[in-house]
Amino acid sequence: MHGELRRIRKETHNLQLSLQRYTGDDLSSVQYDQLLQLEHQLENSVNKVRARKFELLQQQMDNLRRKERMLEEENEQMFRLIKDHDHHQAAAWEEHQQAAAAAAAAAMAPKLEEHHQHYHRHVQVLDQFPFSGEAQPSSVLELAINPHQIHQSSASSFRLQPAQPNLQDFTLHCPNYGKIKSNFN
Repeated sequence: MHGELRRIRKETHNLQLSLQRYTGDDLSSVQYDQLLQLEHQLENSVNKVRARKFELLQQQMDNLRRKERMLEEENEQMFRLIKDHDHHQAAAWEEHQQAAAAAAAAAMAPKLEEHHQHYHRHVQVLDQFPFSGEAQPSSVLELAINPHQIHQSSASSFRLQPAQPNLQDFTLHCPNYGKIKSNFN
């Protein structure tokens, strides 16, 4: 048992010295041949570490390229979906606008017909009043503004009649108007 214990202690001591050499500690007792062998072992170790590092980097690059392709495909699908959705939405909006315009036109049709009929009645009224060489009035109101033109026209056989009795001519309705007026003065 003592022999076994010595052997383990010696092996532990050698491993500690070897570890110190690999880390660069306590190289003063190392011979030139051992230094060359140590350098060669370290270069092999560095090459193995670099190879493994390169292998891991290559795997990461491959994974990133796969992920990039997947994201590009997903992006293209989303773009197509959005484009299709926008196209359908624009078409629906266009249909809505056309339906609204048609409804507005249908709602305006009776009003336009009423306006058209009113205009033709207005023109017919104006056509009944011939004016000799004068400018035609543009509305029935212009006829009412200057009634002297109608009385002065020799070709005129029409006379405008007010729809209501003349409220300013009190002598027609109130024969005692002159007496009442003199009583107040």
